[in-house]
Amino acid sequence: MRAAAVGKPELYDRRRNELWQLREAGVLRTAVHEEIPLADAARALVEQRRNRGKVVLVP
Repeated sequence: MRAAAVGKPELYDRRRNELWQLREAGVLRTAVHEEIPLADAARALVEQRRNRGKVVLVP
């Protein structure tokens, strides 16, 4: 997506909108590996290379 964002911003915008529509429709879901309290943010940064999805910091 980065190449499209830099070289073809109109294509990037169109694709980004399509992805958000699919997500809102429930077709795509964000993979959450773990939720970590904000107080443990340093641990989240250390572990970010080993996750298989997003690491969510919870306030």
